[in-house]
Amino acid sequence: MPNQNSRQGIDNTLKIWEKTIDVQQHFNDIELQIRNYTLTLFTGIMAGIGYLLKEKINIDLHGYIIPSSAIAALIGMIIMCAFYFMDKYWYHKLLKGSVKHALDIETLIQSTHPEINLTSKIGDASHIKFFGLKVDSDKKYWFFYYPLISIFFVLYIALLKWA
Repeated sequence: MPNQNSRQGIDNTLKIWEKTIDVQQHFNDIELQIRNYTLTLFTGIMAGIGYLLKEKINIDLHGYIIPSSAIAALIGMIIMCAFYFMDKYWYHKLLKGSVKHALDIETLIQSTHPEINLTSKIGDASHIKFFGLKVDSDKKYWFFYYPLISIFFVLYIALLKWA
């Protein structure tokens, strides 16, 4: 009987691990969707800025002429920051929680099921070196969001000055 209880416990642990992996995939999918929407909005806002600039559409605000293209760039920057926040500080935290939970389970069953190590293998493989800088999942956001935010920032300043 102890073997059957032990086997049932392992089976339950494996089911929990499988569900945890499903949760990881779910949060990872959400993060990819967020980035997809981010790029789609970035492209749309850039096209809108081009149109507003071409048409020279301006806003008169108490005697100050403000290019609407500059306002669109500012709105674009705010939207990119909102997506960055949602991605990194909301869903990525949830993904990291599910990863930690899966790692705990993998450590627990390592002696009986050494092949159950997907989470640790993905974690090991995901670290990269970029120009000598060790880049993990938290730093990879720099390479995605910072250029988009920076482009809108530079456009905002340039359009205020020269549009």
